[in-house]
Formats: sequence, C-alpha cells, structure tokens
Amino acid sequence: MPNENSNQRVSLQCPNCQSGHIEIRNYGKRAGRTVGTVAGAAAGVTGMMGGAEMGATAGLIGGPAGAAFGGLLGAIIGGIVGAAAGGSVGSNLGEVVDENVLDNYRCLACNHTFNK
Repeated sequence: MPNENSNQRVSLQCPNCQSGHIEIRNYGKRAGRTVGTVAGAAAGVTGMMGGAEMGATAGLIGGPAGAAFGGLLGAIIGGIVGAAAGGSVGSNLGEVVDENVLDNYRCLACNHTFNK
C-alpha cells in the first residue's frame, strides 16, 4: 500500500495537459488526523480520570500496589483510546474536505491543481 505522503499516482488525467502523472495531496486528511488526535487526547484526559478510577477499583484486589498500578494503567488506556478515536474521526472528516472542498490532486507534469 503506497504511503499517502508520497507522490502517489492515480488513474486520473490532468484537465489542463491530460497527463496521467497525478499526485494526491491529502492535506485535509492529514490536518484532520492531527487535530483529531490532539482533540481526542484532550478528551481522553477527561476519560482518563474515569479509567484511572475504574482501574484503581479493580486493582484493589491486589492491595495498594494493585490499586496504583490499575489506576495508572486505566489512565493510560483512556488517553490512548481517546487519541485513536479522535484521529480516526479527524482523518475521515479531512478526507471529506479533500474530496469536496480542496484541490486534492496535482499534476506532476504541469503543476496544475484540481479536484475530481
């Protein structure tokens, strides 16, 4: 699978010069993923508190050390899940922006940018 940041070639033709050497830019998708990951991690901080509390409660079986470890593990998992969910949603939203708003394609022959 090609890297989305590389000069991918797709089966489109440039409307300006009819070249088939086209790059997909995906600026919206990349920006959306970044913003979504940061927002998801921030939201995950709130979720971390619930995760830490649940982990500490579950860890009580193992005594004070189990509660501390369970709380830490719950907090970490809450942050990771929040960041992953936010990144996924942001990426999907950015893809919609790429396809409907931005000129997502660039001709490598004449440097013309265009959308489907």
